[in-house]
Amino acid sequence: MLHYLEPRTDVPAKDDWSTRLALLDVRIGVRHHLGSLVVAVTFVATFFLPSSPGNTAARIVLGVLVVMSLGALLPNRRIRRAVRRGLLDEPWRRVPAMVAEKQENDMADRLLLDGLVLKGSFAELPDVVSERQEVFVLGPDPEGRALIRAAGSTSMYVASTDEGEYRAAERVERPMVSPSEEPLLQDSVEMMRVLGHLFWVLPVVNFLVVGVLIALSVSPLAPAGLIAVAVLIPGLRSWPWSVEAFLQSRGNTRAVAGSEAWTPVPVRLLPWRRGHHVAGIADLPGGPALVRFPQPHSDLVANVAATGVMWVAGTHRGRLAVGLPGTGGLMTAVVFPDRAGRGSDPMSWWRRIRRNDYSDLPK
Repeated sequence: MLHYLEPRTDVPAKDDWSTRLALLDVRIGVRHHLGSLVVAVTFVATFFLPSSPGNTAARIVLGVLVVMSLGALLPNRRIRRAVRRGLLDEPWRRVPAMVAEKQENDMADRLLLDGLVLKGSFAELPDVVSERQEVFVLGPDPEGRALIRAAGSTSMYVASTDEGEYRAAERVERPMVSPSEEPLLQDSVEMMRVLGHLFWVLPVVNFLVVGVLIALSVSPLAPAGLIAVAVLIPGLRSWPWSVEAFLQSRGNTRAVAGSEAWTPVPVRLLPWRRGHHVAGIADLPGGPALVRFPQPHSDLVANVAATGVMWVAGTHRGRLAVGLPGTGGLMTAVVFPDRAGRGSDPMSWWRRIRRNDYSDLPK
């Protein structure tokens, strides 16, 4: 089996660097809370303000933003609750596990541990457990709730204890195949092919909505419309980021389509500094080179940090499509052979938008 990222089992989970990295996508920041509050209050106020085209347009836009805010708050709420209840105060435990056979008319996933059945919706985690026959567990707590994760990913899933007898599914060996033949990777590539245009379509829609709101809210004056404009304007800064994400997605798709095999490349990540690229020194066939990850994928970067290896799924126009065998994620690596002796350079201002904090990566 391949060497994947694994959480530390000798320290409390809250002190494990890969767990802290995963929590960046779970926690809701103060800025988001304040923004959601402003949007909700202004949306309610539109029903009491004088009727005008700007006020009506603001009510529609703010209503959509309220729904989007709820969509950001609801996912991971069970994980946030588990964090508040102290599940991360204990270390991860490596536990032998098997995947239970699917039940008729029951879409839930079940893992069979030694005398314990954990039930939930675990996405691709059962595929990893089916091959490796192990899972990492926190809990269960007195209410029967547990957190689980598998090797190769920072993602945590909430599970609940279940009663009953279940038959274990047969162990599945996943041979390494070429990236172009790997089902999960192909599903990911196909999804990005279909949805990738949203990366640049949504900013265009944002521009148009802001323009319409300004035109309708200036005369007659509609304060709610101007507040909606103020809420939307910061999103316009992500335009360069969105265009780059679209281009990288298209390049990675073409790189995978022409690839015949995964290529492991030793990489030593450089210490991350705020405002700088995630980067490392790669031992490429042509010699050491600086590799920069313009839009890093948290799971893939964590695996590179933990194993010292990046898996190249293919190349397109000199850029590397980096993934992990058996998973569906991809990110782009840009190679700079002439900068192998240098550190990572600062990012452009627009690259710092929507940037995760990678200070927890091991030094």
